[in-house]
Amino acid sequence: MSHDNNPITRALRRLETHFDDADQRMRDFMAAEAAGDKPDPDSFLHMLEQRSVTRRAMEAQHKLHEKPLKTVLTEAK
Repeated sequence: MSHDNNPITRALRRLETHFDDADQRMRDFMAAEAAGDKPDPDSFLHMLEQRSVTRRAMEAQHKLHEKPLKTVLTEAK
């Protein structure tokens, strides 16, 4: 199966992009704070929450992909 046709791989790529965007926004926030700006602390908490939710979604997608692989490996023994 091609990686482009695998829905789990596509979902992981999309989530990884979202995760990377959240990381970049957090770095921008911290850079602004280090530069003496006063960014909204609530927005940082929101970014942390989004990053956490995205991470859990990535882990869930990975487990969906991992379980069939474990089954195939167990049956192949």
